[in-house]
Amino acid sequence: MHSKFGFLSYEISHIIRQRFNKEAEPIGFTHAQWRALVHLSENENCRQIDLAEILEIKPITLTRQIDLLEEAGLVRRNKDSEDRRAYRLELMPKAHAVMQQLWNIADAVEAQVLSAMTAKEQELLTTLLERIKSSINANSLSEDPILDD
Repeated sequence: MHSKFGFLSYEISHIIRQRFNKEAEPIGFTHAQWRALVHLSENENCRQIDLAEILEIKPITLTRQIDLLEEAGLVRRNKDSEDRRAYRLELMPKAHAVMQQLWNIADAVEAQVLSAMTAKEQELLTTLLERIKSSINANSLSEDPILDD
């Protein structure tokens, strides 16, 4: 039997992004822009190229997202004092209110998606997914079993 984990995780992620985009459309934002804002808030004053790496997207893809966020007054590009070709990204004060709206949308979508599970099942799922992510990030997926006996 073939594993369904990769397929299912992709499909669920796709559905979540679609629902988020539908809910965020009236305020003019996308899941990709929200993701950029969240990671930028966790990595203040980072270089644009570094944010692209964190997001695991091509720099040109991020450039368009940052253009839109800059036009909305949420982000400002500042020349990097050490590298004339690079920009450092600054989250503007206006971004925090927008991010709160987007977090509310994300929370509502998540609640809807997880509504088929009990609170205890949701907590267990989150714990297991965090363990998988940590294991993948540590490059030790084959060394550490995901589930304990």
